[in-house]
Amino acid sequence: MLNFTPLLTRIQAAIAVVAAREQTLTVLLVAVWGRIGRICTRLERLIALWRAGKLPKARIYRGRVAGTPAAPPVRILPSVPGWLLVAVREAVPFGNRLEDLLTEAECAAFLAAVPHARRLLRPLCRMLGVGVKAQVAGRVRTVWQAPKSVPVVAQTGLVLGPDGRMMYV
Repeated sequence: MLNFTPLLTRIQAAIAVVAAREQTLTVLLVAVWGRIGRICTRLERLIALWRAGKLPKARIYRGRVAGTPAAPPVRILPSVPGWLLVAVREAVPFGNRLEDLLTEAECAAFLAAVPHARRLLRPLCRMLGVGVKAQVAGRVRTVWQAPKSVPVVAQTGLVLGPDGRMMYV
């Protein structure tokens, strides 16, 4: 049975623990906590509509008015794949569980029928490094395999930059 709520709620709980403990990351993690909550609400609504067979018709994108420049995207959250695993080590098993959930047959059918759900899940998958490998020091390895004795930031080379984005050093 397809249900994202328990998984995303546990991710939020892990984020809340780290946000309370690490004062330097509190603002960032509170923003992520809220975004995951909104993703959960929208996904559950789409799943309910899909199961009931009442999905709204796809909107026709008309584009922007010719001659007006496109605004550059505003990035509030870090953009490095798997950055949340560096900040919140407790989220590692949830990334693996999300990957398992996305490979289930019912989820694949849902994502094929509802393209909007893929757009909702994309930033969450990027945060948790689902299906992404990081290139660090000339070798490929997953971000979350760093030993516990060495700080993860020193292992992966990820740090919180001056603009609030995670970046490689």
